[in-house]
This record gives sequence, C-alpha cells and structure tokens, in this order.
Amino acid sequence: MQIRAAIGVVAAFTAGMVLVPMSAKAICQQTIYAERSFSDGTNGQIIGHVSTVDDHAFFASTTNPVISSAIFAAVANRNSVFIIGNATSCPTTGTLRDMGIIIQIFQQP
Repeated sequence: MQIRAAIGVVAAFTAGMVLVPMSAKAICQQTIYAERSFSDGTNGQIIGHVSTVDDHAFFASTTNPVISSAIFAAVANRNSVFIIGNATSCPTTGTLRDMGIIIQIFQQP
C-alpha cells in the first residue's frame, strides 16, 4: 500500500512540474583573455577580448573578494578565463559588452 502511495505522489509531482512553467535563468558564458582588472576596494571588474583581432571587449564585475583575487591573478599571468555572468544573454553589439555580475570564473593556463 505504501508503494502505491509513493508512486501516486511521484506521479502527481511530475504532472505538476509539467503544468507549472519554470522560469529559465539565462546567463552569459564567455572565454576571454584577462587583459585588465579594476577594483575600488568593494567592486572588482575584469575586461578582456575573445581574440586578438576583436574590436569589442567583454567585462564583468563582482563584490566577492575571492572572485576578485582570481581576476587579478588571471590578469597578472595573462591567462584566459571562462566567465559565467548573470546577464540575460551575452551582448552581441557594442564596443564594451556587459556580462553582468560574475556567478563563476575559471582561470585557464
């Protein structure tokens, strides 16, 4: 009897998930060369290009001191970084393209 009840609960939950739309969390993901960084003591920011022939740059910011340290290390070593920002999508126009606030950053050698 308990197995039937458990199956019924799972079926009801699954049906509810199908009927209730979930909001999609859009993000912007980009690998850039860490060229410049900035900090005013509270905010950290990174700016970089996807390649050496690009006429536009991407930038992202953070208030997290651990992420700021990763940014400054990447710039000091001239590494590329993979950034996940909270912008609803990656901008495709403009000279300086805002990725939003950094959710995650991965430094690549």
